[in-house]
Amino acid sequence: MDDAAPDRVNLFVVGVNKAGTSWLYELLSAHPQVFMSAQKELHHFGEGPSGERAAYHAHFPFEKAGRPYRYFGEATPFYCHGGAATARRIRDYAPGAKVLAIVRDPVVRLRSQFRYHKQLGYVREDAGPEALLSEATAELRADSHYEAFLPPFAEAFGPDQFKLVSLETARADVPACWAELQAFLGVRRVAAPAVGDRSRNATGSRAFRAVYRWGVHPIKRRVPALYRALLGNRAAQAAKRALLRLLGTDERGALPLRVSEALQKEFRPTYRYLAAQGFGEVYAQAAAREPAS
Repeated sequence: MDDAAPDRVNLFVVGVNKAGTSWLYELLSAHPQVFMSAQKELHHFGEGPSGERAAYHAHFPFEKAGRPYRYFGEATPFYCHGGAATARRIRDYAPGAKVLAIVRDPVVRLRSQFRYHKQLGYVREDAGPEALLSEATAELRADSHYEAFLPPFAEAFGPDQFKLVSLETARADVPACWAELQAFLGVRRVAAPAVGDRSRNATGSRAFRAVYRWGVHPIKRRVPALYRALLGNRAAQAAKRALLRLLGTDERGALPLRVSEALQKEFRPTYRYLAAQGFGEVYAQAAAREPAS
């Protein structure tokens, strides 16, 4: 990429939901040559019509003189589920774009999304771990099958433009991850930011989830434009962090053996895919727990 400022979005975080996209988004935002949209999930290239291009571009300061940016980026975790069609839309719009996807242990990601869906009211608050195996949560399990929906992006953009990031690997050594990302993007080397290793979009405790369902989710459902605006509002985010500190984050514990074994068996192809992408070591312990066929 040359040093001229781009005139369109050319950096995309396409997934995966509840795998660390907010953490990666914040990391990228810290680089002086990268501008990430203030609103995290723009959904411009999702399923269906793309919407007004001018409204999409209004999130980015392309025309402002003197800007140092080599990348204008956005993070919409649901792009990854659009498969080849969404990958093609993005490539047609920005053939030279860089595309990132972040993954984590598929069982850990599933449990995080399961708790988040309790927060949204989509899963009953009293649903136990056995519900992870039910037909009602089949779509959540599908979201952890990275091997089913990430390959079209790798194929559409190739290894020079598509990069897979492991959340566990990245958090274990942020400077190394930062160096890899800078090399991938071809931007100036700067010191790694102090992003920490905590979740940037934590799911709250049972008490927090009750407050969220009462006060926030109705806004998300009935006034989505206002909800999206709140996502990028610093005061709203500060209020959320304060409430999380007061009420706590989600409760975690070991899964019952039957549930754990069933999930390890289901995600056997996913662990193989992650190993093929170079993450065999980081997920080896989980993969080793797979039951015999």
